[in-house]
Amino acid sequence: MSKNVMQAHEIFSALDQEYRSKNWTGKDPLLSRQMKLSQEILAVFAVRKIDGRHVLYFQCNPEDASKGHKYPAWKGISIEFSGFDNSGMDGCFVRIEQREGSADEVYLAVCDDLCSCLEGANRANLREKLSSALERWRRFFSLRDSIKLTREEQLGLFGELWLLRGMLLNGVGLQAIACWKGPYHEVFDYSLNNMSIEVKTTAAKMPYKAYISNEMQLNDRLAGGTLALCFIAVQPNDSSGETLGDIVKGIENCVGSDEAASSLFRDKIFGCGLGSPYIDSYAARYIVKEHAFFTVKEGFPRILSEDLPNGLGDISYSLEISACANYKISDQQFWQTAKLHAKEATA
Repeated sequence: MSKNVMQAHEIFSALDQEYRSKNWTGKDPLLSRQMKLSQEILAVFAVRKIDGRHVLYFQCNPEDASKGHKYPAWKGISIEFSGFDNSGMDGCFVRIEQREGSADEVYLAVCDDLCSCLEGANRANLREKLSSALERWRRFFSLRDSIKLTREEQLGLFGELWLLRGMLLNGVGLQAIACWKGPYHEVFDYSLNNMSIEVKTTAAKMPYKAYISNEMQLNDRLAGGTLALCFIAVQPNDSSGETLGDIVKGIENCVGSDEAASSLFRDKIFGCGLGSPYIDSYAARYIVKEHAFFTVKEGFPRILSEDLPNGLGDISYSLEISACANYKISDQQFWQTAKLHAKEATA
């Protein structure tokens, strides 16, 4: 959002303060502030006097409402067409209301993003832009409960993005972005054609261990062919390490002007909780101390579902990396294999 436009959370914060003071006059049901997002798009921020609930209005085309268009929604928010509840303002609005059970932090983050997406828009493309932005949030909340990443999630995402940047720098190609499945919580972090890759990252000291969260993660029968394990050991370093934002920028530089790949990558990191501007709140820096690639196949130390007695499942365990030495492959061999399977995926 441009610097001359206040962010939504700043406006709602001012309205919340006014609401708490109870120092208002008039019979209108809302405390409100207006903000022009463009020559044609007006946003109105409101707090209901009766209960302090937040409501965001976007002025829209009346025909959008008359045609019965439905916007993507999720638990904790309601979206509908309406007039403006206060007197003195006519027209049709898309009304986005915070519902019971929705935290202020989440609702305000959504409002910030929607205003940013609609800045400079016109009435003709409002519906398309708003639908697209709301659909991203709907998918986000179908996968996550919180907009904040835990320290564990940050570390795991650091490793996945480090590998993605490595793929782009080592000639795997932009199709590597489509192969990254981490944001969708699938079995493996990367799925190429007849090859899957699982990434494990640790900030612990030696002897290194990888945490395996279930009996499927190292099952090559589910990988569609070759299964590779990428192990990454990092060292927290506040002065010279990289943040999540640094790696994201590095990937964006690799992508360059390819709009399709850039759009797909933005969509995926948004789904991980790294949408702008929240990515900048993750300030932890890491240096990659060591990394290694392994081929997971017969004899590899692991627990498989077919080896478990009846009635056992949802098994998690620690894997000592030193025990995998016989299955280690060189960086060159890994990149060559990844390039081959990525090309087959797009053939």
